[in-house]
Amino acid sequence: MAYIRRFKSIRLDKTCFRISGKVMAKVSSLGISSFITQIAIVLVMAVTNNILVSYGAQSKYGAEIPLTTIGITMKVNQIVSAVLLGLATGAQPIWGYNYGRGQKDRVKQTYRVILTASTIMLILAFLVFQFAPMSIVRLFGSESELYNEFAVKCFRIFLLACPINGLQMATGIFFQAIGKPTQATVLSLSGQIVYLLPATLLLPLALGVEGALWEGALWAGPLADALSSWRLLSL
Repeated sequence: MAYIRRFKSIRLDKTCFRISGKVMAKVSSLGISSFITQIAIVLVMAVTNNILVSYGAQSKYGAEIPLTTIGITMKVNQIVSAVLLGLATGAQPIWGYNYGRGQKDRVKQTYRVILTASTIMLILAFLVFQFAPMSIVRLFGSESELYNEFAVKCFRIFLLACPINGLQMATGIFFQAIGKPTQATVLSLSGQIVYLLPATLLLPLALGVEGALWEGALWAGPLADALSSWRLLSL
């Protein structure tokens, strides 16, 4: 309160503290994509866990190994995504301010910087996931050969398309920053609900948890990422 009294360009009165339906609607529309993303992540994790337990019980891996290893894979992916989210969220004020002032060149430059940084980080993560996944798995404990085998497949398959995730996340937050909640919401819906959830349900029906060399449920991840990126290009 002491700092608020020192504002030079902002003056607060009683009307500033009244609830405004228009303001609430505007704020809600800008935050709805993030809300959808978080709800969808929980929903996808629940469905994926149940699918893997069901099909895993019919395979040599059993029910517990797929459930445990996919949990590790998703948690690691969430950590990487949190870093990307931090980068893009940090750029939000820059995007919003310059877009509002008509400085589109600065907006584009900042977008390219964030996208480049995100892509570089994801490529490094991709190399670890593909060529040294056990270095991550051992952090959570190394178990039987079957456990290690399925954990490696989880990282290599489910996160196969992770290098393109930076494009989706940076662009979604970019749309929020410049006041375009519809496009941001479309990205959130396409990434998790429209593509990933149906793929998680349908692919195992065709391939099962152990389809030849690959697990059908795990292919939902890269398939959804690829389809979401394709959808992004059409916006």
